[in-house]
Amino acid sequence: MENPFRLLISLLFTACYLLPGLSHAQTDRQSVDSVIVTGRIRNLSARLYRESPTVLVSRNNILQASRELVRPAPLNVDGTFRVSMPLIYTQEEMYFTYGRISTAFLASAGALSIELDADSLFTVAVPFRFGGVNAQVNQQFARYKAFEATYANKPDGQKLSARVNGMGDENAYRIISSAYHMPFLAFAAKEKTFPLLNRWVGFTDRYNAAAFMYDKATYENEELDKALSDSLRPAHDQVLTAARASAMNRFASYVTQRISAQVSNGRSNGLTVRALSILLERYGKNLTAEERLRLNDYALNNSARASDLKFFDGLVKRNPDTLQRLVNYETLIQRSIRLYDSSSVDYLAAYWLATSLPGLTLDYARLLYDYARPQVNEPDLERSLDELYRLEVKDSTRIRSAMKTLRDAGRKVSSLEISPGVFVTRDDLGSGSSLLDQVINANRGKVIYLLLTSPSDEAGRQAALDAQRLRNSYSSRDFALVYLPMSGNDKSLWPEMATRYNLSGDHLLLTDSQLFDAVERMRAEGELSVTIINRVGKIDKRNAPLPGAFDEARKAINKNL
Repeated sequence: MENPFRLLISLLFTACYLLPGLSHAQTDRQSVDSVIVTGRIRNLSARLYRESPTVLVSRNNILQASRELVRPAPLNVDGTFRVSMPLIYTQEEMYFTYGRISTAFLASAGALSIELDADSLFTVAVPFRFGGVNAQVNQQFARYKAFEATYANKPDGQKLSARVNGMGDENAYRIISSAYHMPFLAFAAKEKTFPLLNRWVGFTDRYNAAAFMYDKATYENEELDKALSDSLRPAHDQVLTAARASAMNRFASYVTQRISAQVSNGRSNGLTVRALSILLERYGKNLTAEERLRLNDYALNNSARASDLKFFDGLVKRNPDTLQRLVNYETLIQRSIRLYDSSSVDYLAAYWLATSLPGLTLDYARLLYDYARPQVNEPDLERSLDELYRLEVKDSTRIRSAMKTLRDAGRKVSSLEISPGVFVTRDDLGSGSSLLDQVINANRGKVIYLLLTSPSDEAGRQAALDAQRLRNSYSSRDFALVYLPMSGNDKSLWPEMATRYNLSGDHLLLTDSQLFDAVERMRAEGELSVTIINRVGKIDKRNAPLPGAFDEARKAINKNL
């Protein structure tokens, strides 16, 4: 009888059903193709060169739409540049940026050139001239984007939402996709368009409509009509665009919500006893020989009694983080297999791992990667996942060195520099309030921006990165950035993350009881909060603007300078 395990799986999945928004990558894959982007900015003045000495070429990863992978190319004195960008898909939408000028272009394996004239950067509608692969299509796309910028009837999200409110999915999608495609149809009526441009823009418009539909279904907590699958996720599409990455991310979020609701409501079976037993036997901590024998019996029989629930629950509690995530993964995949084709299930498996990796320690990331990566079978998704994983672990030597420095220093440290600019203070035996005072006193004479955040939360990680922009806008004589991370089960997570992302500033590492003591003084309204402390060490503003609200945060800081 497996019904008792529905509750266990439901609690595990609900508690940590997917961490939001990276062992080793496979080395036996063929090297991916690349596009070589060259070009020149003609008539480049000394002033313009000083203001913008670099061009940027970027692209998306289908598993992480919010993250652009950027490669800078320094300008030579004559305005020329060259940069190589790897390709995962046959054709990929990329982005060229110089100062305040930018454009998208379609890249394929080979050589591509982009030229601009500095004298006309801001005076002509299309300042780019393309050469090499897809040159004619890219040139026409640039003309289309200039046309679209002046098109009066561009799609409006609020108006579309009101228009399709209460409408069936098929009719809603037809109206939304038509609205997104209307500007291109108007352009095509004026200029004969290339077939490749039709596919590029046509699929982009379809994916924009798909993202709209997934957002709508997620917000309304409704299930989309399955007949729309081919329209929302076209099969065999070999062009990667930002719209496609965004739509697929929305699809994964939609599926996660649906499955979480099913598990919570008990409308479908939980994991099988066999699957749960195998996970516990492989990843459970400190298992005795008798416990391993019992798990082996459960796995062979694929059944258990209600009275065995306490045994399973006890094993899970020994290693909750790992097992929760693995149960989440297996729950997601087992239910997805019943609902979607193999390509969609492959995407969900890869997306789950890609979105989990940024909030994990190196060792934990390797464990999850080694577990889930072999279950992704589509080559393009394999390469996309490997790319993100390599980005997350590329600084492993530096991170491990920082953690060794922290371990060797013992349990009591004051302003210990574990990585350039990253200073750690901790004392497991002291009070949280006194440790907070210690950091405040060390920065007396400066305005202190104290950020309470969580390393396991995407918004918390983004706030930590945003805070660096604030720090860089002030002199170190006048401003101090202090991070106060919420503690979790893995105490290594924050110092690893601070090292990986170069979070310069003071980092106050507190135990759970110490954190309560310190946060009580801050009167924080949530796990993400800011307190501004003036030059004499007094709290000036509680629940101050978060670092993402850059201008508002600067105003609050400047009042105390």
